[in-house]
Amino acid sequence: MEYWKLVWVFVLAFLFGGYQSEGCWEIEKAALLQLKPFFPHINDEGISWGKGNCCRWNGVECSTSTGRVTRLFLEYRSVEVYNNISQGWYLNISLFLPFHELNSLDLGNSYIAGFIDNHSFMNKLEILDLSNNKLLGNNILPYLAEFTSLKTLLLDNCGLEGSIDISGKKRQLRLAKLEVLDLSFNYFNNSIFSSLAALPHLKSLNLECNLLIQSTYIQGKGTKVDESRRA
Repeated sequence: MEYWKLVWVFVLAFLFGGYQSEGCWEIEKAALLQLKPFFPHINDEGISWGKGNCCRWNGVECSTSTGRVTRLFLEYRSVEVYNNISQGWYLNISLFLPFHELNSLDLGNSYIAGFIDNHSFMNKLEILDLSNNKLLGNNILPYLAEFTSLKTLLLDNCGLEGSIDISGKKRQLRLAKLEVLDLSFNYFNNSIFSSLAALPHLKSLNLECNLLIQSTYIQGKGTKVDESRRA
């Protein structure tokens, strides 16, 4: 029910002025205001989220040609606001549905434990930063399956463990375009390497401070990953 209410908000915003002459799409402005309660720090500096051109708001960048949002910087740099949700919270990623040209999303340090309600096919997203969140149990991985254009994925210090099934059916990621992958400061073991071999365009891989037991070559990529144990 809440999802359909959100859809109607976006539809009405579009019908009553989809594009502002000053450069901000009303449908995206409405979507940003829907996100605002979940990221209370966004008014800490710069231009606060409220009236006016949303392309000038703190943490928002838009295309100069289309006026659509292309980059969102929602990373949090303090723990004070999130003291009451230190165990993590779940982000409804369908909230990003209106951002048709979004190619970079920074959600670092936001105490996110996972995603829910995957109605958002972010097929233009190229950069996703989820570092320093609380993604325990690898439960966020299935939601990344539709992000087929990702080139940079940052999952460092997220509490991930075991392995990632990139090519299998259970948690298929299909990240065929991925070039940069940061999995440092997690709890992965050597079983991670069989999955990483399915990334044909991977150029940079960071596995610092995991539970690897020895130096290893990723078969088929000629990439050596040095031993990196946790202290």
